[in-house]
Amino acid sequence: MHKQIAMVCALTLAALALGARPASVALPRPTLPPERACQDDDGDSYGPGCLLGDDCNDRDPLTHPGQREECNFRDDDCDALVDDGTCSAPPLDPRPVIVAAGVFLMGSDDGAPDERPIHKVDLARFRLDRHEVTNLRYRQCVAAGVCAKPILPTSRQRPHYYDDPTFDDYPVIYVSWPQADAFCRWTGGRLPTEAEWEKAARGPAPSLRTFPWGDKAPDCSVANMGGAESCVGDTDRVGRRLAGQSPYGALDLAGNVWEWVADWYDASYYATSPGRAPAGPRRGELKVMRGGCWDSGASNLRVSCRKAELPAAWADDVGFRCAYPAGR
Repeated sequence: MHKQIAMVCALTLAALALGARPASVALPRPTLPPERACQDDDGDSYGPGCLLGDDCNDRDPLTHPGQREECNFRDDDCDALVDDGTCSAPPLDPRPVIVAAGVFLMGSDDGAPDERPIHKVDLARFRLDRHEVTNLRYRQCVAAGVCAKPILPTSRQRPHYYDDPTFDDYPVIYVSWPQADAFCRWTGGRLPTEAEWEKAARGPAPSLRTFPWGDKAPDCSVANMGGAESCVGDTDRVGRRLAGQSPYGALDLAGNVWEWVADWYDASYYATSPGRAPAGPRRGELKVMRGGCWDSGASNLRVSCRKAELPAAWADDVGFRCAYPAGR
């Protein structure tokens, strides 16, 4: 056996001396990921897989990283900020708006089945937050030991949001219905009913306006919205869009964030709801949201649009505002 091994070694050395190469084991070549094709729907050379990088709005060639920011209620340069360095937002008025007592027309005969029929509703006078509840206001409730922190401190495009003072005046998000309810009670108020919310957005009878500002189709000057008219792809500072205010002066009732209201959801409730101060079904499994959000198209921004969610739900496009007793 030892002689055989020695013979093999000797033959190998002889082969090397004559310039022969020993046999080698073929190693598999590394598999490279396939190159991603540039997906550029608006022709500005930005998008997934493109050399210049991603695009925050691939439906508008004038919106992309490096673009000059204009004073136009939009995020032109994809930094998740609107009109930064070009124009300032109007000052915030912390006072609630007053919604007068009286009748308004609730629902729509042209919308989804759960918005039908249009019916008269009589409400007492009440007050409603002019703005969606902000991060700053909500943090005060957390500091008081009453409210639980939002589920996440981020927003869609911002790794720090709730915990960054830059966004103090932006709507609080990632809050469930119980969290919203606890905050409103802490302030001495409550979540508005569906009827109160819709009257604040639509105005008194005989108004049947489609949006809080009227019937004109929405754009970024009146609502922080999504779809083909995408403004920022995230939340925006409350109260920026004065042209989008409701007949009573409430702002951002369309767009920015969906807003929790008090009612349980019932798709057929309007057919049997009382004509005086309806408070919604006595029980249910889902709660109602109103107003659409920063990712919504025009249909969800209509004052009659209803959305149902589990009370424990939370998301980066969900917030709220509070209602209060009539006062003087």
